[in-house]
Amino acid sequence: MRGAITAFARRLPLTLRRILPRGPIARGAAAPPTLLLLALASVFAFGNDRGYLYRPGHHDFITAQTMTVAANLTPDDGFQMCRRRRLLRNGDPACAFPHNAYPLAPFALVRLAADAAGDSPARQLHAARLLTLVFFAGAAALAYLALARLLGDRWIAAAAALFAFSSYYLLHYADMVAFQVTALFGTMLTFHGMAAFARGGGLRQLAIKTAIALTLGWHAAGLIAPFVLIGLAGELVRARADGDPRPYARRALAALARSPYLAYGAVAALCLALVLGWAFANEYAANGGSLADLRVLDALGRRSGFASFDQDFAEVGWGRFLLQQVGAAGGAAIPYAIAELLGIDLAVPFLDYWPPSPWYAALGAGVLAAGLAGLRRLPHRVPMAALLLAGWGWAIPLRGSVVLHEYEAMLHAGAAAAACALALLALR
Repeated sequence: MRGAITAFARRLPLTLRRILPRGPIARGAAAPPTLLLLALASVFAFGNDRGYLYRPGHHDFITAQTMTVAANLTPDDGFQMCRRRRLLRNGDPACAFPHNAYPLAPFALVRLAADAAGDSPARQLHAARLLTLVFFAGAAALAYLALARLLGDRWIAAAAALFAFSSYYLLHYADMVAFQVTALFGTMLTFHGMAAFARGGGLRQLAIKTAIALTLGWHAAGLIAPFVLIGLAGELVRARADGDPRPYARRALAALARSPYLAYGAVAALCLALVLGWAFANEYAANGGSLADLRVLDALGRRSGFASFDQDFAEVGWGRFLLQQVGAAGGAAIPYAIAELLGIDLAVPFLDYWPPSPWYAALGAGVLAAGLAGLRRLPHRVPMAALLLAGWGWAIPLRGSVVLHEYEAMLHAGAAAAACALALLALR
């Protein structure tokens, strides 16, 4: 059977070997990516079998909001993110509810897809959902390519990517028209750059991939932060053990000054500042007023738990919130088929925040523990450790939003992929 699959893969046009990572991989290993591509193709074939019926939770609400904001994009007011418009006395439309904390690029792409579909709202929605599925499939493919580069085993990489991206949580949101899905793609693009960097690739390719990722949604910052911090911690540990007679403080400063992780962190921070700075400048130029009154500033405050969402977060508290995030990692590690066998309601989001499920929390703790225990087997640990912690790197700073929006926990799928890959590597 394996030989037949391999033979079929070799006959595919645009030979897969040219786009796959190099490494000590067994002969005939075109089969793993072929199986993964077939699985991803099934998402396109069967992902919309539920039609356009309303789905509870955030799924269809966020889809409708994204379609509305995309339809309202216009150069007349600087491409502001408008949930609704009002007519001025002269009859011209104006943005009545700007929400510029959103990144522009995903909404512009949705607008292009909808315009290409014609005037039918149903066709526009279908086109936008297909575009979202393309980003979802691209995120899974990038996860596979990065894991294969890090581990040198395509079978394990394909199994880990399929395990994480077949969870009933991710499949529930795979066709939700929202920038969180494009941000997941950007995060996996950044992870691919990190994997290439760890295997000797240049810092430039990582910086370019990071810049692209942050324009698709700043969730990649949840991966970047632990990558930089863990990398710098490793530099400090090496500085202590290098035998240099100079005082440790001087050695540590010298190590940090020449560290590529510090340089990368500075470039990533600059890219993020430019993206957010454009949102600030765009809204200020269109609406004027005081900087303190900008809705984008208010939105960032609410999402970080320092403004109006803080009351909702206070009702949950740090203890329950952290338990919820452990449960999120567990929910993201339950494949669709297993969830169906367990009788989980597949029509609703995976995590009930009031209260958190102890079963999800136990599974999430096991995923995190298995991943951390397996890191010692890797020569290039920093990218995988960052992937394990990416969900936390996003959830804690943006706790004010994550506590209310379960779909913001998508980055915990990285922990599921990393833990699965490391567990299979230990069993090999």
